[in-house]
Amino acid sequence: MDEHSDIELAILQTRPTLMSMLRRMLPFAQAEEVVQEAYLRLHVSSKALQGEELRRYLYKTARNIAISRLRHEKVVRESNGKLQLHYQLGEESQNAEQNLINEHEKKFLLEAINAMPPVCRQVFIQRKIYEKPQSEIAELMGISVNTVQNHLTNGMKFCRAYMLDSLRHNKHKSVAAKKVG
Repeated sequence: MDEHSDIELAILQTRPTLMSMLRRMLPFAQAEEVVQEAYLRLHVSSKALQGEELRRYLYKTARNIAISRLRHEKVVRESNGKLQLHYQLGEESQNAEQNLINEHEKKFLLEAINAMPPVCRQVFIQRKIYEKPQSEIAELMGISVNTVQNHLTNGMKFCRAYMLDSLRHNKHKSVAAKKVG
């Protein structure tokens, strides 16, 4: 059997059990996505795996992806609360117009963070929201400090580009609305 046949066979054999395992952790649609991502990672992987080794790789990869998603959801919930608290404390001394601007900025920032690639997002949240040192993030995630720095730089660029794109998009909307009106 060639490598692609082994992979196809492993996919056929593991799909029901993978879905069953993941359904205990995630909603159906997310479990489907995780299974597909695990298969994709297997195809992209340069590892020459066969038989039981291939199946173990799929189970471990799917489990790790699911755990990563659950952690991300938890971080998003916690960071939303933390950002909400930060904005609530500042709102007492600001006028209604400034409050509206802050809410708008917060919404864009959360959208930008959620749109980041998973590892970049995790590094960004650990550093910018939880204020962890880069060395601790590197150790926690099993990556180098340089990689953490690169993810932070990319995260900042991503946020900046996301917000600029949103501003441009809204500007075009308001110009179009004026032309129509």
